[in-house]
Amino acid sequence: MALLAACSGGSPESLTERACRAEHLPEGFERLTFGNLSRSEMGREVGAERLERAGVDGGYFAYWKERLDRLEDDLASEIVCQVVAFGEASEASRFVAELPAEGDWLSVTVAGIALAEGTALTEVEAPGQGGTRAFRLEEPDGRVRYAVVEARGRFMLSVHVGGPAGEVSVGEAVAILEAMGR
Repeated sequence: MALLAACSGGSPESLTERACRAEHLPEGFERLTFGNLSRSEMGREVGAERLERAGVDGGYFAYWKERLDRLEDDLASEIVCQVVAFGEASEASRFVAELPAEGDWLSVTVAGIALAEGTALTEVEAPGQGGTRAFRLEEPDGRVRYAVVEARGRFMLSVHVGGPAGEVSVGEAVAILEAMGR
């Protein structure tokens, strides 16, 4: 909490209130973990110094997993919502607009989920509002993840929805993103 209180112009509540909650998600998901993020935690792949230069102050994430009635837990869908605070709105907008379709940079938008080696990453069209960017990540084991990011004021909101191929969609990720913080 001290990290977020130190974020310029933001309070811990301003980040947690913008993250997804159960009512934003499809039925059957439970929140397994959540917490604050420092630049060094978000910037493991690209470096905390680069995130500092980009204006990143800190962040907050929530990780949700589908509850299944069967034992194949590895087939469960996952959702990670994240809010990243920037010093100014222009920094958040620039970060989203210039976010490369590269695994190292996309890792800044999702807490603690490393991309599997051999993951194919492509930018796809995001249905709905302009300014939202979307990416499709296809892992070698057949799991697919859609990542959507959007700048809102001095915040970047992101949603990653992952699961077995054919069971998740970019539209689902955008719907969650649109509900966040509203």
